[in-house]
Amino acid sequence: MWTKMMSGPRKRAPKKIAVIDPDACFGAFACSICQAACPVDDCIIEQPDADGRMVCAVRVEACIGCGLCVSLGNATAPQPRDFGCPTDYDAIDLIPYDEVVQLLEDDATQSPEMVGT
Repeated sequence: MWTKMMSGPRKRAPKKIAVIDPDACFGAFACSICQAACPVDDCIIEQPDADGRMVCAVRVEACIGCGLCVSLGNATAPQPRDFGCPTDYDAIDLIPYDEVVQLLEDDATQSPEMVGT
């Protein structure tokens, strides 16, 4: 396995961002395959969901939209590969960047303490 090669701010916003469904994520302590697949250091982090379970979450400001964390069978996966979120979970989708920004802005106006969760 290769080591993380990218760190620091990205040069431009990607076309798509990885988004993890906390209800489908099996949990950071049990899996973390997405963290291992991601080439960006500290892009996918562990944080508690609404029930206090530790799940993986993508830092929007760090994601480069490569899709390496997305499961192979997912329709949003950009290329065939043998790693990423297990197909049994299929917890990660690539969503257009503008849609993610709009969702975060909507969350911020409704409940500022929940942005990014």
